[in-house]
Amino acid sequence: MRTVFAKFLFAALFLFAGAALAAQDNEEWGLASYYSDDFQGRETAYGVQYDKNQLTAAHKRHPYGTKLKVTRLDNNKTVVVTVIDKGPYIKGRVVDLSMAAARQLGIVQDGVAEVKVEVVGRSTETPKAKTETAATTAPPKKADLPTAFDNAENARRIAAREETKKAEAPAAPKEDTRERTPNTGYVPANKSRLVGKEYQKYGLYRIVLEQPGNRGFGVQVSSLENYENVFKQVADLQAKWFDNILISIEPSFDRPMYKVLLGPFDSESAADNYRKSLASKHKIKGFVVNLGEIQY
Repeated sequence: MRTVFAKFLFAALFLFAGAALAAQDNEEWGLASYYSDDFQGRETAYGVQYDKNQLTAAHKRHPYGTKLKVTRLDNNKTVVVTVIDKGPYIKGRVVDLSMAAARQLGIVQDGVAEVKVEVVGRSTETPKAKTETAATTAPPKKADLPTAFDNAENARRIAAREETKKAEAPAAPKEDTRERTPNTGYVPANKSRLVGKEYQKYGLYRIVLEQPGNRGFGVQVSSLENYENVFKQVADLQAKWFDNILISIEPSFDRPMYKVLLGPFDSESAADNYRKSLASKHKIKGFVVNLGEIQY
């Protein structure tokens, strides 16, 4: 009796473990990013053409044709995409979305967002690789030359015709040997390295200043008086894989005040959900700020 019970218990534990592993394989959490417009029209790792207006995505594990439901955690917006590429290959990111899918989740301005990815459908479909007509059509059979020619001039004409065909045949395209990174096109000659915890007071850093516009809401995480500390704060946030960092430079007595925010978000509720996520997952305290009310 004990033996039967033990076997039953083992089978139940085996089935439970299998179900848990299957659920883990079908669900994951992490950061979602999206394709640059520069990738429009290019071939993916599966040999299909990327179209930014289609609801598609790249994933490292799930094969071509898999249907994924992507849910943004801070605003609960969802989109169902089809896997057509492999990637992303940046730590912390679990899916690369097409521009159309990114717009549906509202992450075009943010760049990245925390999401949940679920498998909702699998496909046995194979990528529609490009096929040339010449590849599917049998080449014309060469004419059998006679073993002997009574007329030598005919032989010279046939040989000259074959040489002409070879000369007029289009040359094979040269192989593109430029280095590529998954999903994002060609790597520029001068590669940049994202600075995080290794930030030093002295060094050469590339800064890109953009004005996103005073609209929406942000989550303020620090207020600093020394601009040198601003660089360190940005580097610390980048080390945690944040790339939605805003700097608000505001007047304060005889010197400017530098406020570090994360955002922007379309609504106050979305910003507040993000604030709660920062506190629970990253132990970062902040408060919601209406970007339209900041006075400069």
